[in-house]
Amino acid sequence: MKKVWIGIALATALSMALGTGCAFAAKYKPGTYKGTAPGHSSKKHPGSIVVEVTVDENAITDIKIAEFKQTEKGKQGERNANAKEQIPATIKEKQSLIIDSVAKASESSVGIELAVAEALEQATVAYKDGTYEGKAHGYDKPPKHPGEIVAKVTIAEGKISNIELVTFKQTEKGKQGERNANAKEQVPAAIVEKQSVVVDGVAKASFASNGIKLAVARALEQAR
Repeated sequence: MKKVWIGIALATALSMALGTGCAFAAKYKPGTYKGTAPGHSSKKHPGSIVVEVTVDENAITDIKIAEFKQTEKGKQGERNANAKEQIPATIKEKQSLIIDSVAKASESSVGIELAVAEALEQATVAYKDGTYEGKAHGYDKPPKHPGEIVAKVTIAEGKISNIELVTFKQTEKGKQGERNANAKEQVPAAIVEKQSVVVDGVAKASFASNGIKLAVARALEQAR
């Protein structure tokens, strides 16, 4: 009789697992993964950010900044140091890239987030089919220019099949408007082609380019 009850229990557990689909499916391949991004960069200041992200099957367990070539002097250096400390800790706490940047250190903040996004891409087991929405900010200067970017990302057969920018509140006038328009067209296309947010931005449109990449990364987070 004892063997019969054990058999029933096992059958019930299997039935429940099958009924819940991927309830026990892993989100990540356990290990430590490296990601890189520029953060604030220019010809004189080729900024580089390198992170090492450790994950178990379902969670981020550690984020280390292995390299952080950002401005260190003055007030901006203090803000960047705050970003270096706060952004990884907040991502780990929330288990999400959907976090606020450090005030007046947005380039360093977003750089850390994009570096983490690259590492998590490598760790991801699979994406679930569907359409997902992610939000970020490119160039913004509240309250007159809030700079919101909203990306709608479609996953089909486990791959990124389409990216639609449903909101793109970036400068439209003059040369900068032209560069931003190029970013709006080129960056999503490049992400679909490479199946990765690790793509080149448009020259002199880094805020818009990085905003698009981060919005897509935040959408993909929901598809894991």
